[in-house]
Amino acid sequence: MIWQRAECVREINDQFGAGGRLLFGDALKTDLEAYTGQAQCVYLDPPGMSGNSFTCRMRVGDKGWQTGKRYVELPAYKDFSAVSGKDYDAFLLRLLRRARGMMAETGSIFLHTDQFAAARARMIMDEVFGQENFRNEIIWRYQTGGRSKRYFSRKHDNILFYAKSPVHFFDITRVPSQKKADRANHMKRRVDEKGRSYRSLTTGGKTYIYYDDEPAYPDDVWDDVSSMQQKDPQRTGYPAQKPQALLERMVLSTTNPGDLVADLTCGSGTALVAAAANERRFLGLDNSVISLSVCRKRLASWSLAMEAPLHESEALVDASALAGIGYYTVSLHAHTLPANPLAGYPCRPAGLDAAGLDAVDQWYAGLLNNGVFTAYNASLRQKQTPELARELEVPLLRGTVAILIVDVLGRRSLWTGARAM
Repeated sequence: MIWQRAECVREINDQFGAGGRLLFGDALKTDLEAYTGQAQCVYLDPPGMSGNSFTCRMRVGDKGWQTGKRYVELPAYKDFSAVSGKDYDAFLLRLLRRARGMMAETGSIFLHTDQFAAARARMIMDEVFGQENFRNEIIWRYQTGGRSKRYFSRKHDNILFYAKSPVHFFDITRVPSQKKADRANHMKRRVDEKGRSYRSLTTGGKTYIYYDDEPAYPDDVWDDVSSMQQKDPQRTGYPAQKPQALLERMVLSTTNPGDLVADLTCGSGTALVAAAANERRFLGLDNSVISLSVCRKRLASWSLAMEAPLHESEALVDASALAGIGYYTVSLHAHTLPANPLAGYPCRPAGLDAAGLDAVDQWYAGLLNNGVFTAYNASLRQKQTPELARELEVPLLRGTVAILIVDVLGRRSLWTGARAM
């Protein structure tokens, strides 16, 4: 059976958790009035000032996900020009003002930047949030990258941490550091009456006691969170992806379960995953279809409402839906394109063709009701599951059985079959 194209205004992911919303749109233009004063934590990692264009390395087909040697380079985002900072300043000023309007009075914001933009970003943050609400300039130090002989090697990012107001919420006890500070230097080691080992230091007439088994907490230099390695299972291929542990430190220290975490330039979606994995609500926004494709896949385990465009597709889809006891078994048999969708993009190997189901990166089975597609099950290409499942189950509920396909270019298309009872 050849299924037909369909339309929807919203996609719902029927999963557990606090849930959130993923939107395709311009961070400066999208209507976010409903979130005024709602965000407890905002994380922003916007384009910088290198002038470079960045690509997402998208693996293609079973073999691509198994070996990493079959992929296409897709445009992800572009930095502002390094020649003049005026465009960057104007963009960042508007972005931060929008973010501030979304924040609760107890909220916090983290702006992730680099050494080239940190100074001007700090001045703009002061303008929007006020110097009195500055909390930290966090140095995230990492080991990756090359070595320079013309200057000291650049091995850190800058994260500017501001509060919206003096009543902002912060609890450092929720983020004990994995790396315990060395307190042995010039300190006497003793054991108390309960057998606990401690070290003490007397200075200025006061004695300071540090128990060896008490937790250590991070300061403003974070060198205990590693950057993403090439073989890290979290890696999506999206450029400048940050490790989940880094974002969890920000989210957990400034929010409670159920609070809203927002990222208006969400990229690979790490802030959203950190929120969802810790029972926080999330709001993600980006104007890249590749970003939304990567985020949708990473958020497949959690409740989600997604609003992103469907794309005109020249594909033909062969699928079926067989009613059973309590469930439909939905099968994806074939996905056929008249031409190679990768033509015109850099590929490895050169001339790589995404034929048949190799062109499908992820697919979802569910029901279409009144313009809303609810996904109940999914098959996603990942390192752990490089091959697509051909069958997915959908509950036997009212609606039109439908499947949503996301191809390797991030294009989304919805297809319908039989009408459910």
